[in-house]
Amino acid sequence: MKRRWRDKTERMAADLLEVPKDTLLHVPRVMLVGNEQVVVDNYRMIISFEPSLIRIALAKGEVAIKGDRLVLKVIVPEQLVIEGTVFSVDFH
Repeated sequence: MKRRWRDKTERMAADLLEVPKDTLLHVPRVMLVGNEQVVVDNYRMIISFEPSLIRIALAKGEVAIKGDRLVLKVIVPEQLVIEGTVFSVDFH
């Protein structure tokens, strides 16, 4: 119950302050730059990594990035940058 109240309060604050929800609520943001780069903000952890498939855990669910010659260019606590030829980005 306490968690639900906190979530509602944070959402109302984000709306009231007109702050992007991903900034205040730590909601994941996945940005695709052409078919060559994927930026994932607010991720939990890397589940698996292969040159053709990278699976990333999010707060709720996961994202699977399929492609060719995928590499992790940046790995910091709040952001991942993946480069290569991206074929698809799937949410599960």
